[in-house]
Amino acid sequence: MRILLILVFLFGGAVYAGVYKRINPDGSVEFTDMPRNEQEKPVTISPMSTFKASPLATQRSTSGSKQSKAYTYDALRITSPANEATIRDNAGNINVTVSVTPALNPDHKLVLLLDGEPKATSRSGSFSLKNIDRGEHALSAQVLDAKGKPQISAAPVTVYLQRQSIINRRRAQ
Repeated sequence: MRILLILVFLFGGAVYAGVYKRINPDGSVEFTDMPRNEQEKPVTISPMSTFKASPLATQRSTSGSKQSKAYTYDALRITSPANEATIRDNAGNINVTVSVTPALNPDHKLVLLLDGEPKATSRSGSFSLKNIDRGEHALSAQVLDAKGKPQISAAPVTVYLQRQSIINRRRAQ
């Protein structure tokens, strides 16, 4: 047994052989662990780059009324329309886009509020409001959990909806 350990220590370095690079007559590059002649020098190989991956965010699963971990959001904001935007649409349509970070939990939903009243729900973050009255409106959004409890709210955005009016046409004539 001692002889085996001594042999491993003596010849253990021989297991690691250098890497040699040669360019063949046809121009192809070849890497090998055996030099063709004594003039070939081993290639210096720098240590491999390594990194530690960040842990993946795990989403909780709900089973009945027990919840293992609260799901928290970092940000919720209305990305479109911009604050104090003027929207000209005779049909009274307003398209709203909301972004939430991190992604929406499968048990939660987005709710769009128009002038403080819930008007639409979504899972994608896109809303389309139809036949809204002209004038100033406040848009906001919330993430609601499975029980309907608000988790996070977006800062309100003010928009001005302009629709054609018969009164304005009479004045123009």
